[in-house]
Amino acid sequence: MRKIIATALAVGLLLTACEKATIGGDEGKTKLRFIPTTADVTRGEVRIGDYFTKLNVQLFTPEGEKVFSQMKTQTVDDADFGTLSVGLAAGRYTVVAVGHSSIRSATIKSPEMVQFTASDGEKLTDTFCHCGEVTIGEESGIHELRMNRVCAMVRFRLTDEEVPDGFMKLKIDYTGGSANFNPSTSEGTTKSTQSELRPKASEYRVFTFPYMAATGALKMTLSALTDEGTVLAQKVIESVPVTRNRITTYTGHLFDDSVGEITQQGFGITINTEWDGEDFFEF
Repeated sequence: MRKIIATALAVGLLLTACEKATIGGDEGKTKLRFIPTTADVTRGEVRIGDYFTKLNVQLFTPEGEKVFSQMKTQTVDDADFGTLSVGLAAGRYTVVAVGHSSIRSATIKSPEMVQFTASDGEKLTDTFCHCGEVTIGEESGIHELRMNRVCAMVRFRLTDEEVPDGFMKLKIDYTGGSANFNPSTSEGTTKSTQSELRPKASEYRVFTFPYMAATGALKMTLSALTDEGTVLAQKVIESVPVTRNRITTYTGHLFDDSVGEITQQGFGITINTEWDGEDFFEF
């Protein structure tokens, strides 16, 4: 009979009887600790809440079966956010963990499929993932599992000095990205059409998973709306480049009436350690 590793749940989560994991005593605790790859662990304590506010975790057996009948979920307000201790029989498991800041949890269906279902007004956020094997032994220990950013960001900065009095919302429609991704490859899995409605601001951020590759392109339409939905101005950008773990920033006038091709004058520059870099364009 295999010896069962005893555990303590860092956030007070108990495993149900039908799961392939059990609660034990105080000996032989095994912890899974999740750390964003971009975090500087040399400076001491890592605040993963600075990167995401929700963590979803599921484990799979070598046969592909889910270990937990219900996916484990932590939020930034939980004690020991980012550290999960579970009781498992000794052996190999595939760990899939998704860190994000969406209201709804990600759905971890397999090591090849994670789905996000947006509620009204809620779309994708900055997203990190770990997918890999871990071997659970009979000794106590901590497994530090690194999480990579799996999304791209598009940022719009509006430079209009004057805007119409009725401008209250910006509607952003885009195609070519994905709302779901493959944890084992970090690639988007569905080419979807999405729409986001944001209150008036000078900067807007959109996140997506590049479809079936590390890089891709989006078609994006920006529509300035009144509270009643009247369109005051509209910009269409045909090929917005997106790259995983990279920011694409567009700067320009939304209410410029000029017509013509968009000038794309871009260059890559490393701005900080959280993203690989940023590409700048004018529209």
